[in-house]
Amino acid sequence: MKFGKEFGIHLEQTLPEWKDKYLCYKPLKKLLKRLPNPSPDHDLQPHVPDLQHWFVTILNEELDKFNDFYVDKEEEFVIRFQELKQRIEQVKEKSYKDGVFTSEIEFSDEMMAIRKEFVTIHGEMVLLKNYSSLNFAGIIKILKKYDKRTGGLLRVHFTQLALRQPFFTTEPLTRLVHECEENLDLLFPLEEEVVESSSSSKTNANTNTGACDDHIIGPVAFGDGGLDVYRRTVDAIRTIKGLKKESSTSNPLSFASIFGNQDIDDTGAITDPQSEPDCDDAHSPK
Repeated sequence: MKFGKEFGIHLEQTLPEWKDKYLCYKPLKKLLKRLPNPSPDHDLQPHVPDLQHWFVTILNEELDKFNDFYVDKEEEFVIRFQELKQRIEQVKEKSYKDGVFTSEIEFSDEMMAIRKEFVTIHGEMVLLKNYSSLNFAGIIKILKKYDKRTGGLLRVHFTQLALRQPFFTTEPLTRLVHECEENLDLLFPLEEEVVESSSSSKTNANTNTGACDDHIIGPVAFGDGGLDVYRRTVDAIRTIKGLKKESSTSNPLSFASIFGNQDIDDTGAITDPQSEPDCDDAHSPK
């Protein structure tokens, strides 16, 4: 499938409030079609330099858009994650009175609500990592078309510029993703755990198979929001894997070459909101 079509499908499937934060790939492609192919026998038409300047201006504005959105979301995730950790401590403190556990049901309900938010923020963080990768892939693709159309070398310069942008620097976000996963594993061991980054379902049986009839965690308990983020995150991971597989590794400016040594989608397991936590561990304060 061509990148433009795959990119468009992803835009339709991403979170609605994120759609206008992605690269305006289709308008840039339309602008390129207005540029004439270079001819050795003719000078550039009078309007061509203006179109080229317009193209570069739009790309620079897109970089600013990516950076603003990415940095804002990353800061939001840091705050939300810290608040979740504080809520866990508050729930534990509230669940004890004079050193005696007061209400197991109340504790369980509050911890399950926290787990729901952990799963949702984890999915959103992985989605943001893929937001970075997909937009960078779009820049590479549109620059390749630009150089082919104009005979220029904008791709070399602009790719290096993009590599230095905040939206491409995902190491802090990756650390936050892994910390979130560690907290999920520690606080909420699962009987049926995860869907891996390859988007293929894998069920890991937990040695503890005790029944937990009063606190089954299913789609109703988690609501459409968490499931929606989960589905869109898996879709984004699938798109990135396809781009990396299809991209030529022989070109140093190809998507696969640039991301070859980076952790673009290996963010650990993507937790299914419908998976069930181990009842004995999740329902008792630590």
